[in-house]
Amino acid sequence: MLGLVVLALLLLSMAPLALPDSYDWVSMGTSESAAQGVQGAWVARTGFVILGLAVLGAVALCRRRWGPIPALLHGCFGLGLVLVAVFSHAPWEPGATVDLTEDRLHSVAASVVGFSFVAGVALTAALRPRAHRTRRRLVADGAALAVTGTVPLLMDSTVWGVLQRLMFLTAAAWFAGELVSDAQERAARAAARGAP
Repeated sequence: MLGLVVLALLLLSMAPLALPDSYDWVSMGTSESAAQGVQGAWVARTGFVILGLAVLGAVALCRRRWGPIPALLHGCFGLGLVLVAVFSHAPWEPGATVDLTEDRLHSVAASVVGFSFVAGVALTAALRPRAHRTRRRLVADGAALAVTGTVPLLMDSTVWGVLQRLMFLTAAAWFAGELVSDAQERAARAAARGAP
């Protein structure tokens, strides 16, 4: 799963290189990098799908640790990422053909992504058993909530593209941390079972 997270981040960060010169990665978001009918948009769309599948894999591995409601919210985040790729943002290029229904569905999926991540992390943090509340996880939970809770308020910023990429990096890092913690806990339980 960690490999998929890294691959997705690589694709999303490299996507601007595959796009027309009119794409400005500093001011334009990741959704625009996957826009309808834009040459090279497949790179970002592939990144969204892979990250979504990695998150769904994390849900399968970590659902017992998280509990049913946080796992459901994280699952919505993963599915939402896939749907963001399926339903693309309107193109930014003047005169391009636009499917407004697809653009609206993209907006709905993107809203699900944002809400479900923040709510999922908040509930995961709140419901995390004391034994699992390590300093590292508390810092990761707090950082994820701080970044993803405040960055959307700056949506009209001239550096929106940079800020949105920071949100994706934060989300990916949070899930990577959860996968590492889960693997460590599984290894510790296995070692305890095998200990004399």
